[in-house]
Amino acid sequence: MRGAIERGSRGKASALARGAALAALAAILMPIAAAIAAPSSAAAPPSRAPREGAPPRDLAVVGLLVDLEKMIEVQQSLGWTIDRYELDEIMSPALMSVCSATPETRIAALAALDRRILELGGPVEEAFERRGGDLDEVADLLFATRVRALLEEAMRRAGHGRDARDPAATPTECPFWLRPSPAFRGRETDAYRTTLNLEGGGLGALEATPGRVLLGAGGSARLLLGRGLNERWTFLAGGEFGGTAQLEQTETKTRFPLSFTAALPMVLRYHARTWHYEGELASLAYFTQDDLRVSPGLRIGALVGVSTLRVRGIMPWAGLGVAVEHVLETHRRPAQWNLKTGARVGFDWGF
Repeated sequence: MRGAIERGSRGKASALARGAALAALAAILMPIAAAIAAPSSAAAPPSRAPREGAPPRDLAVVGLLVDLEKMIEVQQSLGWTIDRYELDEIMSPALMSVCSATPETRIAALAALDRRILELGGPVEEAFERRGGDLDEVADLLFATRVRALLEEAMRRAGHGRDARDPAATPTECPFWLRPSPAFRGRETDAYRTTLNLEGGGLGALEATPGRVLLGAGGSARLLLGRGLNERWTFLAGGEFGGTAQLEQTETKTRFPLSFTAALPMVLRYHARTWHYEGELASLAYFTQDDLRVSPGLRIGALVGVSTLRVRGIMPWAGLGVAVEHVLETHRRPAQWNLKTGARVGFDWGF
């Protein structure tokens, strides 16, 4: 009778754990489904009229500005000194974006930057003097001014002659094979494109079962297919395989048992120029070196990453992540909780 009661208690606890895991699954999947189901702003009219006096949201303009802002942020992170030389350092990727945009898009982006600079109290030299010579007080204005300087210089080199606003000028430094397109959505983002993502890294882990906690280390690799929902959000899904070796110390010997995890992660990633932040949910299959029978489980994770500019169409990035896994109780093994954290590097190839 006592054994039946204990089994019933374990069954109720396992049911509660499954219920909590399913609730977490629903909480993460609902915003993902809503984002995917929402019509693209490029394909459907906005649900409400734009604010009076506000310019319409042009996706090509947004894509161009996102590209240029990321270039400036990357260059600033290396230490900004003399404007002319810093702009020269990133002129090649800037021209690749500017040359891909139509003259109308370039002019609209320049006008948008002019409005932003005025809203922030520019010109920056005057604002710097008004605010007591404190550079931190004009950081946002200085950033917008540098983005505008990059765009204006790239437009001049792209063939706009003396007047950067002249759309009829003949291109000069643009590659002959790169044609301006109204469908341009940016080169340094995943916006509205499909991406292939290869990721991997090392990790530290704690595996906890009733009466036992083991410390371990290992690694994992994953291959994800992504789709940029807009210039800020990307949804990714794919497969992953990893393993860890635990340190198991007994009175008579030391062992390093191996455990393995195969997973199907789903990731929602938010981009903020060079930085990105992601939440992850995954179903997983857990097994060990000593017992190859599979136990199902779920994972919830988060990651903060930083990326650089694309090289030959590939955007490298690195980040730090943490995840909690719950392996469900089965007749093969008891319920288990895993805490994993570590560094990850990735390569985002857009096509």
